[in-house]
Amino acid sequence: MKTDVISERGLGKTGAILALLCLALLIAVVFFARPLRRYVRESLMQSVTSAHYRVLCPPGALSQDAMTQFATRREPLFTSLNGKLNDVASNAEIRVIFDPKFKPNSAAIDPGQLYEVTGTKIRSLQRGRVPELDPAADAEALLNIAWGPPGNPIVARWTARWLVSGQGQELGMAAAEVEQKVGHKKIANLLGQPLDANISAEDRTLLGAAWVNAVAELGGPSEVRKLYSAKMNRLDVAEVTKTLGTTPMELERKWQMWMYAYIAGMPPANPSMNMPMDIPMSK
Repeated sequence: MKTDVISERGLGKTGAILALLCLALLIAVVFFARPLRRYVRESLMQSVTSAHYRVLCPPGALSQDAMTQFATRREPLFTSLNGKLNDVASNAEIRVIFDPKFKPNSAAIDPGQLYEVTGTKIRSLQRGRVPELDPAADAEALLNIAWGPPGNPIVARWTARWLVSGQGQELGMAAAEVEQKVGHKKIANLLGQPLDANISAEDRTLLGAAWVNAVAELGGPSEVRKLYSAKMNRLDVAEVTKTLGTTPMELERKWQMWMYAYIAGMPPANPSMNMPMDIPMSK
């Protein structure tokens, strides 16, 4: 009788272990099935290389000539961006993967986003027979090399856009045009606290890049790097002011002054337009 009880207990333990193993296998399938399928799919892709790019796509999705031209024409962009980052990525390779079945995970950042960047790897949705890719993707990849992984994906996107948008005068005038179109957007609105429904994702990214440019012009590139690297799970004014060592009032004051300086150099959108002058001056 005692032997039967021990046997039943042994079977019970064996069953529990098997159940745990099955649960672990199920969890592994759920979490790793997509990356595994992606790995296998990308391992079978055709590719071409240039000095700093490796371009991949499913067999037959793009012609070899189209892929080669894309990689070759991308080299001047790499050189320009790398120069702005003190040539830290001269020996790096950016891997660009075009895939008709690609679905980005960053829809919350920008609903129109067609690519995502992981380290120096860029995955992009392929549409048509001519490969196209936003230059900001290359900038984001190079920033990963120069400054390491970003602390927040939205700040990373704005910093990358700042890096490719000409910076200085060109970016300032583009932001001023958006400002005249949609009205002044405070830092809190740009950060999404709350998210302003009256501004498109594209315009928000442009103004975000302009704000990064203002941080660079008024505080130096080191402040941009500090902002880029800061771990901010919740992107809001409190986190940003803590990172930059300032106050909400001073943060907004500098942004308005920077923006109005560019708007002052532009013709008004219409003769009756009056610019707001509610800049809170620090004492």
